[in-house]
Amino acid sequence: MIKINLKRLFHGLVVGMCIIMHSAVANSDTSDTLDSVYKMQSSAISAIGNYYMFSGLQGDSRYSRKIDSDIKEFEDNLGLLTSTDSNIIDTELLAKSLVIWQQYRELLEINQSDFLKDGYANARLVNNLGNKSTELTGSLQSLYDKIVKDTGFKVSKQKVKTRKMGLIIKSIVSEYIARSTSNAIILAFSFNEGGMKKQAAIFDKLLTDLKAESKSDNRIYKLTDQIAVKWSFISKSVANYNENTVPFIVSTNGDRITKNLITIGDHYSQKMQANK
Repeated sequence: MIKINLKRLFHGLVVGMCIIMHSAVANSDTSDTLDSVYKMQSSAISAIGNYYMFSGLQGDSRYSRKIDSDIKEFEDNLGLLTSTDSNIIDTELLAKSLVIWQQYRELLEINQSDFLKDGYANARLVNNLGNKSTELTGSLQSLYDKIVKDTGFKVSKQKVKTRKMGLIIKSIVSEYIARSTSNAIILAFSFNEGGMKKQAAIFDKLLTDLKAESKSDNRIYKLTDQIAVKWSFISKSVANYNENTVPFIVSTNGDRITKNLITIGDHYSQKMQANK
C-alpha cells in the first residue's frame, strides 16, 4: 500500500513538474514573441524618423545606414516570428503586417533613391510613406494585442507603460523631425493619433505614474528622473517645432529616453517573474 502511494506521489510530482516546465516554456515563448512584435513597431517608426533626418541633411549617408539598420532589426525579428512552431501567433494578422511592411520598405527605398537622384522626393510618395508607417504600427499593435488576449499572458503593468511610452516618444520624435526638416513638403498626415500635443499629454501622465511607482527603488527612480529631464527639453521643442528647430538633439534625447524605458520595463518584468 505504501509502495503504491509512493508511486502515485512520484507520478504526481513528475506530471506537476512537466506542467510547470511546459508553462514556463510557453510563457518564455510568449514573452519573446511579444518582444519581437514590439521591436518591429519600434524599428518601423525609427526608420521614418531616420528617413527625414536623411532628407533634411541632404542625403546624409549616416542616416541611410541607420535606415538599413532599422530594416535589418525589423526583418530579424520578423524572421524570429515566422521561424517559430508556436501556435500563439495569429498567422492572418502576421501576414497582413508583412504585406504592409513590404509596401513600407519599398516606399523607403523609392524615396531615398528619388532624393539622391533629384535632390528632393515626391511629396505624394513621402506622405504615402508616413501613412504606411501609421498603418504598419497599427497592424502590429493588433497582432500584439491578439497574442496577449489569446494566451492570457500577464505583462507587468510597468512594462505595459514603458512600451506605450517608447512608441509615443518614437512617434513624437519622428513627426518633430519630419515637420522641422521638410521645407518644401507640407505634411498631410500626423504620426500621432490626435496630434503631437495629445500624445505628449499622455506621455506626461504615464511618466508621472511611473515615477511615483519607482520611489522605493533608487536605481529605477534615477532612470525615471533622467527621462523626465530629457522629456522636459523635448516637449518644449515639440511644442515650438517651427522655431529654433533642433532635430538632431531631439532625436538623440529620444533615443536615450527609449533605452531607459527598455531598462525600466525589463526590470519590472524580471521582478514579476521572480515573485511568481
